[in-house]
Amino acid sequence: MEPMMKWLLVMDGGATKTACAVVHAETGVIEYSASTKGSNYQAIGMEAATVILQELLEKVETFLQEYPSSQIAVATFALAGIDSPKDKEMVTAIVHNALAVTQLSIATLIIENDAEATLLGVTAGQAGALLIAGTGAIAYAYDGQQIVRAGGWGHRAGDEGSGYWLGQEVVRAIFKMEDGRGETTVLKDAVYHSLAIQNVTELAEWLFHPSYTNAQLAKMGAFVALAVEQQDACAIQISRQAAQELALLARAVLKKVGYQNGLLPLYCNGGAIKHNPLILKTFKDILAETFPQVSISLCEQQPIAYLIERTKRAYDCL
Repeated sequence: MEPMMKWLLVMDGGATKTACAVVHAETGVIEYSASTKGSNYQAIGMEAATVILQELLEKVETFLQEYPSSQIAVATFALAGIDSPKDKEMVTAIVHNALAVTQLSIATLIIENDAEATLLGVTAGQAGALLIAGTGAIAYAYDGQQIVRAGGWGHRAGDEGSGYWLGQEVVRAIFKMEDGRGETTVLKDAVYHSLAIQNVTELAEWLFHPSYTNAQLAKMGAFVALAVEQQDACAIQISRQAAQELALLARAVLKKVGYQNGLLPLYCNGGAIKHNPLILKTFKDILAETFPQVSISLCEQQPIAYLIERTKRAYDCL
């Protein structure tokens, strides 16, 4: 009889993209991967999120059919949108409903916020903090025993400094410019070209079109870094304000975890901070004023790599 082959399954569900990986439990090698659109149920609803996970899980099931004597030892569903106990219930239902259409055998199932899972992976279980400024913005800190968070309250009332927030600021700047309420900015040409539109009325129509998504607006944030390179005053101001907001987020989570002094790594991830040098530099300068011994670095690997590390650690502890 063939020995049971054990696998790790990682599902990384953000607002913009959902990626999955099937990893050999012993070697840590990714044997299968796939990705599709975002699965944050807060943005697209439970039904749509379930369908997205189902599609990826069916692909995983097809792959594993090549290995009849196998089992998923640990499956980590690291999903955006888990911001409260109620969210956890909703997302857990989504995951179970998605799994129900498959015959996948999972021994240990982990369902947690994507940023929390990433933190446990990037710090390798040691004390540290993680700031994510992607479509949304959230921070976590871990002292070796407890995990605390700040931010991540969603685009309607929070996520300051995130890609979505940057996109909002870009659009606001264009409306102000066109009205005569604000300064001229090269952001206008970048956005108009991207959307293939000619005027501010069409921009307003795009914002309220049924096909509009938060992820689309978040992509507009990428134009800020390009405009900063052109010395655009508006983009520079937006970038500095974003850095201020992200520094507030980092300070809050460090205080929550009871950080006093001493060396502590703080990892930064997400396009809003990784792809805008001015935001990163300003953020570092601001944080150094209060917490000079906090070591700030960018996450060099893709998020799913840290989630695999988190899942592998859970497997090793079985």
